[in-house]
Amino acid sequence: MPSAQEVVATTVTRLREADAPTESRVDTVRGAFGRRKLRRVGPVWRLGALCLSAEGAVFATGDVLVVTEPTHPNHRSALAVERNELRSLARRAGVKVGETIVLDTRALDLDAPEPPLVATSDGLGVIWTPGGSPIPLAAYLAERADLLRSQTES
Repeated sequence: MPSAQEVVATTVTRLREADAPTESRVDTVRGAFGRRKLRRVGPVWRLGALCLSAEGAVFATGDVLVVTEPTHPNHRSALAVERNELRSLARRAGVKVGETIVLDTRALDLDAPEPPLVATSDGLGVIWTPGGSPIPLAAYLAERADLLRSQTES
């Protein structure tokens, strides 16, 4: 049975060879005077609960946002106002309209799993929904990579 690192490396190779679409990983940082800013970190392949970088790093997926032009925040929920502000910050960070960003991912250590990665008797698993049963890492990544690669074939 291949190690978790080998499974991730194989998945990255398959995604790279298929020229699968990536999204921008973006972190929230504090700028001058404590103001919130967004900073592009690099491209990732978003595979559901996990994101993979071209270097083989694994991240827990954060918030996902399709960047549009910010709109006037009249009479909307606090969540809508927050997402509108994030869109505005993303535009200031140089993110183009229509681009999808993954905000505030969390780096995961394959040797010390924490959700959504879990240790099982059969190796690492992924819990992709709260209360769900773990899916073996290899099967999860293979299925998600196939779905992502199929988007490039359409």
